[in-house]
Amino acid sequence: MIELREYQKEATEKLTRLCVDHGYGYLSGECRTGKTLVALSVVKNMDEDKVLIITKKKAISSIKKDIDLMNLVDKVVVTNFEQLKNFEGTSWNIVIVDEAHSVGAFPKPSQRQQNILKLRYGIIILMSGTPSPESWSQLYHQFALTNVWSEYSRYGRNGFYRWAGDYVEIKEKRVGTGIVVKDYSDAYVNVIKRDIEPFMVYMTQKEAGFSQEIEENVHLVKMSKRTYRLALRIIKTGVIGKSKGRSVLADTGVKVMSKLKQLFNGHVITERHGTVIFDKSKVEYIRDTFKGKTAIMYCYKAEEKMLKKVFGDRVTEDAVEFNSNDDKVFIGQVKSSREGVNLSSADDVVFLGIDYSALSYLQGRERASYLGRDRSNKVHYIFAEKSIEPKVFEVVQSKENYTINHYRGHRAAISEEANRQIRKRGVDGDQVDYVQQSWIA
Repeated sequence: MIELREYQKEATEKLTRLCVDHGYGYLSGECRTGKTLVALSVVKNMDEDKVLIITKKKAISSIKKDIDLMNLVDKVVVTNFEQLKNFEGTSWNIVIVDEAHSVGAFPKPSQRQQNILKLRYGIIILMSGTPSPESWSQLYHQFALTNVWSEYSRYGRNGFYRWAGDYVEIKEKRVGTGIVVKDYSDAYVNVIKRDIEPFMVYMTQKEAGFSQEIEENVHLVKMSKRTYRLALRIIKTGVIGKSKGRSVLADTGVKVMSKLKQLFNGHVITERHGTVIFDKSKVEYIRDTFKGKTAIMYCYKAEEKMLKKVFGDRVTEDAVEFNSNDDKVFIGQVKSSREGVNLSSADDVVFLGIDYSALSYLQGRERASYLGRDRSNKVHYIFAEKSIEPKVFEVVQSKENYTINHYRGHRAAISEEANRQIRKRGVDGDQVDYVQQSWIA
């Protein structure tokens, strides 16, 4: 049995009261403050069985451990968002939605949100450390799982658009090839706060007594000459190779950004022949630089392949195994590992490149935080020297996604820097590892 800390007891009491009085509540707790323990404590307070927790796949093992410690194994079932469709039509006394912001897509509801609405439940608890990471409009479909927006039907097809008339300053923006669409992201924060605040329960790391600081370090790695040459082609023409060969096509700004993200990590996805890995400079730098207990975040499958090849049997993708074994190196895809994954035993959390999402930055850097940690939480970013990555880092640090508009402002500088790298570097050993063995370099 776990003994709750005082701030957790206070949060449990408030959340229990909301569930009794209204049938729902939103627990907004910063990373590692113990949201799951508080939600499970509410279950115990209300003495309910038939409880369903919906979470990310990577978090299931950790949550099951908490369920066992709280002696609730016979009452609580855990599933992930991808498997939720198998529960359609089932009845539950309490449904707990972990990482609830992931059902906040707008203007149209996400499939995740629709799958939750296909459950039958009496009480629902929403939980997230970042309820509205990109826009306060993300709160609409989360709270549509409750009856906060009571003037609109929970199942109303046009609920968001009707809601936006009162809660959003609707603008226009250009997307893709210049198509003009309505932009619903500029919500009236004060109006939304007014309506949801009575149903919110907060927990902060300061209240919890966290004392360690996050120490961020940027490492600039010189990539192979080939990397800069390929990046420059994508920037200038959007094309690498010929259409019938191992070609790469980036005919929109968004595709250019995606290809640059790949190229500066030493690989690229081609049009017809899958992925080509050509530069292991970053992965080898990580191997040679970090000698302590290391957790590594990556974005693409090719990066996973490189990491497994370099670190061999030391690699694990299980956070529990990593925390209990000093010889293991954890690797995890950033979007699936940024939430609900406990890497508290890591000496260093290393990002192989950087995602364009501010949420990946904000949540990923917290993976090694835990109450009682007696040393700095060291987070490292491995960037290609003279690339787009340091510029992305500056943007996401300000809690803003890196967008096509940012890229357009940086395009000329990135192009010039890549050109300089090509001119100043001599002939280097181009590293080539074709994923499909039938290819010939």
